[in-house]
Amino acid sequence: MSIILEHHIRLEPLGQYESEVRHLFHETFLMGRPLGFRLDEVGLYEELSLAWYMANASHLGAVALRDDEVVGYALVCADPVAYDEWLAKIAKKLTRRVFSRLVTFRLSARSRKFYRLRFFDSLTVWKSRKRLTIDVGAHVHMNIKEGERSGAVALALLGHIDHVCRDHGVTSWIGEINASLGSRERALARVLGEIIAIEPNRTFTDLMGHPVNRLTVRRDL
Repeated sequence: MSIILEHHIRLEPLGQYESEVRHLFHETFLMGRPLGFRLDEVGLYEELSLAWYMANASHLGAVALRDDEVVGYALVCADPVAYDEWLAKIAKKLTRRVFSRLVTFRLSARSRKFYRLRFFDSLTVWKSRKRLTIDVGAHVHMNIKEGERSGAVALALLGHIDHVCRDHGVTSWIGEINASLGSRERALARVLGEIIAIEPNRTFTDLMGHPVNRLTVRRDL
């Protein structure tokens, strides 16, 4: 069912726009911009990032459209245990593929550096999660087209996330946001909730050419 909002924005169910979501994922890969080079095994990396939500939680997610163009999407997971089990399997599959390319000299230099930094980032996230006591019922991911990142689209998707979580008995959720060093922390805390962790994002720092942090945000409903 469509939800018509102000500013010519409407929300639609995620499942009807799978190809558009995949396209926007690549167009906004690097903090609102495309990655800029051909990443080896990018299809499997996309699967790691999107497939679970499409297959198991499309009824929870939504896309935001302005003038019939998908300008943002929200992914919601209300079953973290099932997600973590699935993620471990796909991550192992991706690791095997990348390693196979590496030892057979079929992994480009830029892809090699990308996956090396992502590996260390994953370890950082894992250690952070072990340190934190995060008792929440859902995690979310929001992605918005460059040029639409302030204001109406983000608020529309945030409202959808809160509504869906409440409907499923979830009283708090967490999400991760990448931000340039020193920027947006206070503004994000005012809009989204409590920032419970700030960790360096090595991958994005390298690709952007300046320090980028990964902020973990908890929102109580």
